[in-house]
Amino acid sequence: MTAVPTDPYELLHWNMVLAHQTYEEGYGAILSLLDHPPQKDLKNFLGYCEAWAHSLLHHHNTEEATVFLVLHTKMDISHEKEQHEVIHEFLDEFLRTIKEAQNDASRFDAAKLKDLMLSSKDTLFSHLREEVTHIEASNMRDAGLTEDECKHMVAEMEKHAKGHGDPFLVVPFMRCHTPPEYKDIWPPMPWVLRKVVVPFLLAKKYSGYWKYAPYAMS
Repeated sequence: MTAVPTDPYELLHWNMVLAHQTYEEGYGAILSLLDHPPQKDLKNFLGYCEAWAHSLLHHHNTEEATVFLVLHTKMDISHEKEQHEVIHEFLDEFLRTIKEAQNDASRFDAAKLKDLMLSSKDTLFSHLREEVTHIEASNMRDAGLTEDECKHMVAEMEKHAKGHGDPFLVVPFMRCHTPPEYKDIWPPMPWVLRKVVVPFLLAKKYSGYWKYAPYAMS
């Protein structure tokens, strides 16, 4: 759906589908380079890897601080919580591995990093896909959530996301992993942010990272 849903019950699902796609895209971009990593641009590649992991953690933290607080009153989200715990263990190890290589390039082990990512692929991708199925509009209605609860939940999610995380990592990552057909509508932000602030201010701090992303910044 390349238009913002008007049905409040579809809003969360629509947002989550697009968000999850960015993490799948980032995972694929990293994995595709690990057989022949960019040794001469290792600093930027490792930074890109770090941005992916921080963005996924930021997304999960936002869900737990806002979305889960509402959903758990009407739906069983214990499975999602358990999946988060397992994925966070992987991300913690992933970030430790990245940090070691950032501190000492001789410790960069592409094969080890690839094995780590492959060992967690099923868990990560299953979670990303199962969660969006669980929050489809029909399930939200059947659970007894109201339209106001759905709208408030998404508004709180957006508010929390904007107020937390490193904007120089999280925002540029999101923008250059969003397909062109969605860039003007997701996530909702004024034109000046999409076209000026993100590409010419926020993305500049770590500009070397984003060459590994699948899409342009704006």
